[in-house]
Amino acid sequence: MKKTILLALLGAASFCAPAQAQVTFDMAKLSCADYNAMDPIAAQTTAAWMSGWFNQRLGNTVINLEGYRRNVANVGGWCVANPSANIMAGLQAAMDNAQTQQGGPTAINAAQITCGQFLKTKGEEHLLVASWMGGWFMSTKNLTNVDPRYTRRNSEKIVAYCKGHKGESLMAAVKEIWR
Repeated sequence: MKKTILLALLGAASFCAPAQAQVTFDMAKLSCADYNAMDPIAAQTTAAWMSGWFNQRLGNTVINLEGYRRNVANVGGWCVANPSANIMAGLQAAMDNAQTQQGGPTAINAAQITCGQFLKTKGEEHLLVASWMGGWFMSTKNLTNVDPRYTRRNSEKIVAYCKGHKGESLMAAVKEIWR
């Protein structure tokens, strides 16, 4: 479980090349070519991180899984046509023109997920929520530089905290730990 959470939170960092030589990277400088070159897991976690980032800017805590998947497909298509484009700038422009989406049958209110529920999640949902939360909280501090060492440390602290506070909301736990 700990390894899964660690991998999920480090997923956005997995596209760094080479990972050992680069300590931090700036998500705000990510190009479509960089995104298109990612393996599917890294692309998924990066997209979830960016979704969390932009949703925080809108004051939204709901992860709409259908909308997320649709947006990832749209961004992927846009990036194929615009490989030199800055992906976050493109997303910002799209967000400025977007209509607010309603939650659907698979909408998850991230503010209502407890630590216990999070610790029980598996697979794609776990990866999505963990990566989304990373982007959401980094946006609260206006941070786009991702440092895998910092992410790993916080991931370990959040897992340990959640094990002892299963009834607490995951957002409260992340806010407490993500400093």
